[in-house]
Amino acid sequence: MAGMSFEEYVNAYYGGTLGISKRYGISKADDNITTSGLAEGLNTVFGAKVFNQLNTKSEVFKLLKKEAWTQSGFRALTARHATTAGVAEGGAFPETDHPELKEITLTLKEVVTPWQMSSKAEILSEADDGLGNLAAFMRREQGEAHAFFLDDQLTKSVEANSDGATGAGQAGNNFESLDRVTATLAYVTDAQSPSNSQDDCDMYGLDISSNSFFDAGHTHFTDDGSNNALALDDLDTMIAALLENGANYNSLVILTGYDTYQNLKALMQGTNGAFKFDLAGAAAANQNGVTGEAGFNFDSRVGAYDGIPIFLSQHVPKDGASRLYMLDMDNLALRIAAPTTYVDNTNLAVRQVLSREYAFITAGELVAYKRNTSGSIRDLTA
Repeated sequence: MAGMSFEEYVNAYYGGTLGISKRYGISKADDNITTSGLAEGLNTVFGAKVFNQLNTKSEVFKLLKKEAWTQSGFRALTARHATTAGVAEGGAFPETDHPELKEITLTLKEVVTPWQMSSKAEILSEADDGLGNLAAFMRREQGEAHAFFLDDQLTKSVEANSDGATGAGQAGNNFESLDRVTATLAYVTDAQSPSNSQDDCDMYGLDISSNSFFDAGHTHFTDDGSNNALALDDLDTMIAALLENGANYNSLVILTGYDTYQNLKALMQGTNGAFKFDLAGAAAANQNGVTGEAGFNFDSRVGAYDGIPIFLSQHVPKDGASRLYMLDMDNLALRIAAPTTYVDNTNLAVRQVLSREYAFITAGELVAYKRNTSGSIRDLTA
């Protein structure tokens, strides 16, 4: 074959001068078959699997401890006995006194995620290139949506009302919010606050302006409407304030968003090399089954600031960057009357309608037994 051209090689191998063209059709086609010309002969098959493009993580509901709804309220001690005093020899006792108690009433909230499917949609989902078992698909996806929106309610901005609009912030029929738990009266009445209403931090029917014992422990914010960079001094000031109000250091946790966590991480790494980021060597904190962020190897085994575990949620409200909550887990709970329950009404004969109804229902309320041991940092720069 040495010295043979490609054409001579083809002719010798296949026989005939146009052998390769005849066998493999290399010659140019006058009317090429394309996907547009054969549109009705080609079908795109999508498959039954759906690839979710949304962040469906729901950590806040799981983070909070759960307790049974055995009563619809609690009593708060608001003032101490105030007449303890030394007595001179043979002297009379001081005047008698008594502590002050306040009854706080809780309202049971029922949070519902409903959906409805026609019988035709269910039938056709099993045919052609459908989703397969539509009822099972919807139950799975709506279950994730229910958990997502529970977290959204539990972190709803104090400036947003029950339908999410900016304005007088009240939970309405939704669960109460950690954002309200950690918002002081001074914050919501500040001239630069978006809502500028003292009612925004009222909880359980208590007017905080006349019940200051139930105000949040600390809110760091700017009073000129601007956003400022996170500073470690801000966290230290908040920790000191919460401890002074009686917080148990070992019960404190930090809850924030991914962006503020990155800012905090950068601050900790930049402290004269005192903090060293070491994901491989740092275990993650665990609170009620929720794993925190693995973090800094500074003779501490968990992702933490000054020993306080850090947990993240996409639901934490943002000003410039996500707010940062410091929560006293000893004094926060989800009081549950009915755990998340799946219900359906699928009997077409009874309904007399060619559709079926389904829902997830959770009944309970966020309970803050003591607000002044939790706080927040707001108005942070992205």
